[in-house]
Amino acid sequence: MLSIAGEDGASEKLYLVGQEITEFNDPPGNAHAIKHLDLSYNLLEKMDGLKRFVGLRELILDNNQITRLNLPKLPFLHTLSLNKNCISELELLLDMLSKCAPQLEYLSLLGNAACPNELMFGDEEDYQNYRYQVISRLSYLKFLDSRPVLQEERHNAERKMKFVEVVRALKQEELVSEEMASCTPLKKEQDGRKTVRIMRVGNAYKGSGSQGNKFIKNQDL
Repeated sequence: MLSIAGEDGASEKLYLVGQEITEFNDPPGNAHAIKHLDLSYNLLEKMDGLKRFVGLRELILDNNQITRLNLPKLPFLHTLSLNKNCISELELLLDMLSKCAPQLEYLSLLGNAACPNELMFGDEEDYQNYRYQVISRLSYLKFLDSRPVLQEERHNAERKMKFVEVVRALKQEELVSEEMASCTPLKKEQDGRKTVRIMRVGNAYKGSGSQGNKFIKNQDL
């Protein structure tokens, strides 16, 4: 473990690189003062234990085995590197980052299944669509993977994702319409025979003693 102190004597940087760490649930006592945390080249499969790192600015998690990232609210985090991990659910990651790290400026996901670049056998079109998706969700992002985020790209991302949302809504309406159309109404005929519904509404007429006869004179029967 290597810590580097700031001007006030408190450790601002914590390096735990290549320590074969499998869990990170026991933060140091000065976690609140740490601004840079590097946990690269370990054996982490998930990332918890950051609740006390309230002042964190940079988080480096390259070359681990992370499938799920669970960050607390980190209002000052501006750099997150997750290269060469096992993240496949991009939408879940973006949902979390947009809520927990709203000021994020630098993000790298190279070498994950969620990032379809040439390292993951994706083509340029797939990678560009991925960039549009990420950029549209993270308003302050300035750099994604190995490329800067230009203003024109952000404009295209917003326009592209609005179109995707419209298409998604239309597909949802189409699915609902198909489900409604597939609902079979009550059949009036089954097996070639008419279905007769009998309802009992009162006593059957049985002569002069029936309920209706109190309104009819005997000579009318």
